[in-house]
Amino acid sequence: MRDRLILMRHGQTAWNAEGRFTTRSDVPLDKTGLAQAQAGAQALAATEIDRIYCSPLLRARSTAEAVAAARPRPLAVVPDPRLTEIDSGPFEGLTVPEIEAGPLAQAFAAWHTDGNPVFPEGAETFDHALRRIAGFLNEHQDEPGTTLVVTHGSLARLAVTTWLLGAEPGRHRRLWLDNCRVAVVDSGRGARQLVAFNVAAPT
Repeated sequence: MRDRLILMRHGQTAWNAEGRFTTRSDVPLDKTGLAQAQAGAQALAATEIDRIYCSPLLRARSTAEAVAAARPRPLAVVPDPRLTEIDSGPFEGLTVPEIEAGPLAQAFAAWHTDGNPVFPEGAETFDHALRRIAGFLNEHQDEPGTTLVVTHGSLARLAVTTWLLGAEPGRHRRLWLDNCRVAVVDSGRGARQLVAFNVAAPT
C-alpha cells in the first residue's frame, strides 16, 4: 500500500492575473480563481482524500474549502502557517517591468537568479522556506492514505525541487505550477516518487 501526497496551488487572484509578486499579501481569489477552485474540486472528486491542510492565506484556504465542500463526506480544512508562500519582501505587489524600471532593479537581478541569489532585506531565504515546508511534510509523512496540501506556487515547487528531488533550491524557478494544478507524490517502502506534476488530478 502506498500513501499519497497531493500538493495543490490555489486559484487565481487579481494580482496573479496582473503578474504581480503575491506572497504574504492576503489577496482573495478573483472571479476566475473562484471558478478554478470549483473546477479543481470537481477534478479531484474521484480521488480519495483523507485529510486537507492549507496555507492560512485566504486564496489557499478558499481553494481548500471548495475541495472539501465537494467531498462525499465532510472533511475539515486545517490551516498551517508553514504552508504560507515564500516572502518576496520588497518586490511584493510589483510586476517584473515595474521592478526593472525602478530602484529595485539591481537587487532584483541579484535575487532572481538560478545561481547564488542575494536576498534583500525582507525577502525570505530559500533555506528558511525549505525548513518550514520540510518540517511540515516530514511531520505528516507517516499519515496513511491521501493528504491534500493546498499551498502556493513557489513553495510547492520548492518542496518538489529540494525536499523531494534533492536539487538546489534555486532550481524551483525552472518549474511551473498553474493555478489549481497539482503535484502528486507517492511514498512507500521508504521511498518517495513524483508521479505527476502540473495536472488537474491524479490518474
